[in-house]
Amino acid sequence: MIDVPPPASPGAAQKEFRPGTSWMTAAASLAFLVLGVRLYQLQILRGDDYKERADGNFVKELRVPADRGFILDTGHRILVDSRPSYDVTLRPYFCGKQCDDTLSRLSSLLSLSEDEMGRAQERLRAARGLERFRPFTVKVDIAREELDIIEANRVPGALSGVDVIPAPHRNYRYGSWGGHLFGYMNEIGADELKKANEEIERRGDGETLPYQLGDYLGRRGLERRWESRLRGIDGVRRVVVDAKGNAKGGDLEDLIPEVQRFEPSRPGQNLVLSIDWRLQEFAEKFFPGTAGSVLAMDAKTGFLLALVDRPAPDPNKLSGRISRAEMLAIHNDPLRPELFRAIQEHYHPGSTFKVVTSIAALEEGALKPGGTVSCPGYYALGRHRWRCDKETGHGTVDLEHALGASCNVFYYALGERLGTDRIAKWARLLGLGRPTGFDIGGEITGVMPDEAWHDKHVAGGYQRGMALNVAIGQGDVNVTPMQQLVLYGALASGIVWKPQVVERIEDPSGQTVQQFAPVEAGRLPVKKETRDQVMKGLLAAVNQPFGTGYWSRIKDIQIDGKLLVMAGKTGTAQGVKLGARRLKAAQVTYSERDHAWFAAFAPADDPEIVVLVLNEHSGFGSSNAAPTASAVVRHYFELKRADALERAGVPFGPPPPPALVPAERAVPPAPAAPRTLEGPASAPAAAKGEKRGA
Repeated sequence: MIDVPPPASPGAAQKEFRPGTSWMTAAASLAFLVLGVRLYQLQILRGDDYKERADGNFVKELRVPADRGFILDTGHRILVDSRPSYDVTLRPYFCGKQCDDTLSRLSSLLSLSEDEMGRAQERLRAARGLERFRPFTVKVDIAREELDIIEANRVPGALSGVDVIPAPHRNYRYGSWGGHLFGYMNEIGADELKKANEEIERRGDGETLPYQLGDYLGRRGLERRWESRLRGIDGVRRVVVDAKGNAKGGDLEDLIPEVQRFEPSRPGQNLVLSIDWRLQEFAEKFFPGTAGSVLAMDAKTGFLLALVDRPAPDPNKLSGRISRAEMLAIHNDPLRPELFRAIQEHYHPGSTFKVVTSIAALEEGALKPGGTVSCPGYYALGRHRWRCDKETGHGTVDLEHALGASCNVFYYALGERLGTDRIAKWARLLGLGRPTGFDIGGEITGVMPDEAWHDKHVAGGYQRGMALNVAIGQGDVNVTPMQQLVLYGALASGIVWKPQVVERIEDPSGQTVQQFAPVEAGRLPVKKETRDQVMKGLLAAVNQPFGTGYWSRIKDIQIDGKLLVMAGKTGTAQGVKLGARRLKAAQVTYSERDHAWFAAFAPADDPEIVVLVLNEHSGFGSSNAAPTASAVVRHYFELKRADALERAGVPFGPPPPPALVPAERAVPPAPAAPRTLEGPASAPAAAKGEKRGA
């Protein structure tokens, strides 16, 4: 039998919990009493005082711009950094109805240009709603004297809404040198602002702050390509201000919790380039061209060692407030300094293209090993004659002699045998007619014409004689300097490299964030026997007395006890048709002169460096391009030796000046031609042994 306890009386459970609820009720009552007393004190006793203070004060957020990441060379030498400076901003809300007067006052104090004043007035008119709380930049990078003037005129009631913000500005330490590679920065536009912020939102990067009007972003070159990595994260400084935007100090600062008063900015990441600035600086000084490119590449990795591209505007100027008149002068310069010639302009390659025709002929069976052609000084096809560079002819020549002496007749014969389709096929396999993949932006494809291309683009369509012009790198063949560098890099290493210039990305402390490996775009698609025969011709061009580059050979540098041997090819590309009479460069206008080319690599038996020189409208490749390439190769090995001695702790002096550098070239040389396209001008003297078309 189970005992069942009697039911509890009503309210028994409630009585058991009543002591606990009593103390909780008492505590709550006390809290409400304290709150009521405090509210009475704030609203009744001191309400008027706090209302006055609240009505007259705001918390204003001031951006603390972040330092942009450095651009460094392979030896960690600073090429691009940021320097301290100040910008003047205006926040429309705080100047109210006096904004126009405030702008006029600033114009007087800072001597604003017409462009600067116009931009500021446009921004002021566009500020509506919440935009009135956002500052816009009136003048960037003010001088120290202007900063003192602003501070001296900060009297009550004047310059309301005006702030002077510490703002790091980009500093390109070497001016226009490397200007196309680095790019530049300028102010973001309204349309770009929306797109840029949408991109930040799409990436889902919670740390990256959106752009604001007045912000700067990268334009062209590395600055644009790596904008998201170079850009840092801005900080914030919060201050208490009155209704006019004037900062209030004292105990009012306590209205902002201490941890919220200042959030420091964080610098952007650094780019470490493969460029050795010592080699770059040497090439910049030695290259005599008014316009053109000097490119050097590591033959074993495809990373660039130097990139000279001339002319180029000074990115320091472009990154500041440049006037419309100054921009117009750059746009109208006949030498087109905004053009990144290495990847954005193409030229007839001239005789440097003959390696392609040689490979095509050997691989297609149009030329047998040891085959010869007789050169009487011209080549006849139908009723037309194509002339050779040597009017008296080269006699009977094989591939080695034809490539070394740059015999056009030999290649006219190969062109007729091959036709344009088979030449174009091998040119494309070697990387021509398409972008190299150099990851900067704006790279063009060049033109590698075949019969179909001629039928589509040339009046009358394809004709047999067009193959003769294509075979010597004329006609409609067009290449960029970067494409030629990659082509000769493939001949040197057997690999078609994707050219690169950024080795790694580092954080502000110098720790590697991302490392870039060499990238193969393909392999040299030729038989060993074919490459060996072409190499004989490239060696002859530089090292045999009949070679067009003989006077630029390297004669006195040894590596591991062996003389350094360089292989290469000159080229003289005709830009305009001048008729049958042969003229020297000094006898024609700048724009009518030939383009001078030279491509080389060394050591020939185990290449380390590939160099490409294009000296635009300068004349012969043998005298106006080959000396620069030879000097760059020489200096590369001198630097390599000096670095090895330094690592070994052996004292050494600076490398001796190259033997090819005349005494008068100890300082940066004057341009080879004036910056004009009108009228004849003087040209450099021809080197001994100079050959037309070489």
